[in-house]
Amino acid sequence: MRVTANGIDTFYEEHGAPEGVPVLFIHGGYGGAATTLASSPHVIADALAPLGAAVRLVTYDRRSAGRTAYRHDHFQLADIAADAAALLDALGIGRAVVVGSSAGGPVALQFALTWPDRVLALALPNTGPALMSLTPQREGRPPSEEIEARLRLVRERLDLVHEAKRDGDRALFARREGEFRTPPPVTPGTEARGRALADSLAAVSTDDLFSYSLGMVRNLGAYEGIDFTDRLGELVMPVLIVHGNADRTVPIAYGKDLAAGIAQAEFHEVEGAGHGITAHPEAQHLLREWLTRVGVPASAR
Repeated sequence: MRVTANGIDTFYEEHGAPEGVPVLFIHGGYGGAATTLASSPHVIADALAPLGAAVRLVTYDRRSAGRTAYRHDHFQLADIAADAAALLDALGIGRAVVVGSSAGGPVALQFALTWPDRVLALALPNTGPALMSLTPQREGRPPSEEIEARLRLVRERLDLVHEAKRDGDRALFARREGEFRTPPPVTPGTEARGRALADSLAAVSTDDLFSYSLGMVRNLGAYEGIDFTDRLGELVMPVLIVHGNADRTVPIAYGKDLAAGIAQAEFHEVEGAGHGITAHPEAQHLLREWLTRVGVPASAR
């Protein structure tokens, strides 16, 4: 389904029942070709399916990602959060449980801090308050290999943003087109999707690839330097944090930083789980159980 939200042609789906407690899922990643040429369903729908009609789950593709329109103008994280708010408005939803996974976490935090009265409860799986900051170290916390690896990744991503600002969007694309056509490494269980993405990247037109790549760069720029650490204490709604202790994409220290800053946060460490925690059975159980405890009657919307 499609709707115009905050001026963006937005793709969304609904699961569950209209009378259920509204749950808005904000996905991770930073958009770009991989999300559009080889899109896949959000696993949160399977995770919450056992709750049936108790929830009204809304999933959507953020701007410049998946099947939602790409934007080449510069925008801020606040704009991405406003997209989510406008989507709820378009669907007639006043208040919702907001779930922000990975790079969706900062969007969820921005949403909750801007419109706290619209957030029934907040879930923050495998995310952190400062994902694209180069100074996420907390005082007294020793450096770790995992965090250093994360910071290297952040530097690589921000290099794209800085190159575009310095040399122009077209110059960046001309220099890195081969890189943009190279699919990311395949993880176990995603081999078929990886092959399909490689074929699509090889065949996509230069103009479309430029559009997808620039959309990703704009998304990365919107996250640059964002750090909500000092504002976490403003959150007063129920908060669930679930993080795998084998996460190499967003180290568990980031999740612990969230928990340390939110007095009422419920923190769960999932043994041996990596990134993409919403696909992990234990994490899915924790999310369902938490939703059952914090869920409110639909009449409270």
